[in-house]
Amino acid sequence: MSDELDDYFRCVEHAGRWAFQVGVITWNGPDAPEITWKNYRRWRTQPDADRLARARAAALKQARFFGTCAHCGALNNAGHMFDSDLCQGCAAKSIGIVY
Repeated sequence: MSDELDDYFRCVEHAGRWAFQVGVITWNGPDAPEITWKNYRRWRTQPDADRLARARAAALKQARFFGTCAHCGALNNAGHMFDSDLCQGCAAKSIGIVY
């Protein structure tokens, strides 16, 4: 798993409960990406490293969060995908999409 994807995960505590959150890129303009945090798992106690690793691995398989480009094989945040099987970079190179 790529370290580049680490920025899309965080674990936060609020009112004694823990939430594992996944960040999804949204676009408010062609040059204005923003990250929106979505709760993925919640726990009553602070999760250990193994629990966090399992949550991360499961989230990476969720199409609502991440997608694998059929052209280059890269795993990307859903917000960096042109469609379900083509990343923005490959869309620009292979079909002429301009961002």
